[in-house]
Amino acid sequence: MTPDRFEEALLEEALAAGRLAARGGQPADYIPELANANPADVGIAVCDMEGELHTAGETSVAFTLQSVSKVFALACVLRTHDDELWRYVSTEPSGDAFHSIVRLEEERGRPRNPLINAGAIVVSDRLFGADPQDRIQQFRRFLCAASGLSMSVDSFPMDERVYESECRTGFRNRALAAYMRHFDVVSDPDSAIDTYFRQCSLTVDSAQLARLGLVLAAGGDSPLGGQRVIPKTSCTKVVALMAMCGLYDEVGRFAVDVGLPAKSGVSGAILAVVPGRYSIACYGPSLGERGNSLAGLAMLKVLSERLSLSVFNV
Repeated sequence: MTPDRFEEALLEEALAAGRLAARGGQPADYIPELANANPADVGIAVCDMEGELHTAGETSVAFTLQSVSKVFALACVLRTHDDELWRYVSTEPSGDAFHSIVRLEEERGRPRNPLINAGAIVVSDRLFGADPQDRIQQFRRFLCAASGLSMSVDSFPMDERVYESECRTGFRNRALAAYMRHFDVVSDPDSAIDTYFRQCSLTVDSAQLARLGLVLAAGGDSPLGGQRVIPKTSCTKVVALMAMCGLYDEVGRFAVDVGLPAKSGVSGAILAVVPGRYSIACYGPSLGERGNSLAGLAMLKVLSERLSLSVFNV
């Protein structure tokens, strides 16, 4: 089997591993609406640089982006605020849970990286727009450009029930924003939090996410749209942060087992990129102890091992 072929048998092998692993976890319940996800919905989609899609499992099941949105919000903000942003958020792994407040107290309100919740709220505070609704509309336009799509009312719609569920239960995220406001890291905590909840509630399916992720694998160009969407230097930073911080306090184990830049979300999504070759989107809402999709971790490990995908291979 050649390294750039995703044959049906290999995807089915990965899917079987994912379905087996999913039995060991359960959907997130701290956002109540996410607890309604079907643990049996497991899917994987691979998109190559020509835009050809290879899929297995339930790849048309819609889910919210949750923390996978963070990499695209970061890429969007870096187009205009690259130098300014890094004064307010660092680029180091945290070693803590994704919603921890401990480091903020130690480091005077400056988040360790933009892919933990505190850092993502800083990024959301800087998305372009007059208010949270306008910011999300502009962000959806960016996602469409990255995917090579024309903007429509159906493009990355927001799941209102998940958004409302996050608003009802997001006290910890509000605490992060308020604490950062004390240090002038966030300018408007209420607006930043509302923007953050909205971006996390945007929906995709595995196939759409794989196509969207291709812009990161291509260094900021949109192979499907034929235009540069993200400056190359900014895209390099985003992908590097995915490798170092994308799976929170499980990132080291993931680097050893899979070895790809990736970003997870508590809806059960994991987006991984193989730079210059393809993007891989996995979905499986059963999570492990650190909030990562058990099915996604298992499927990516199969593909990485069978195709020698790890960026650390020598």
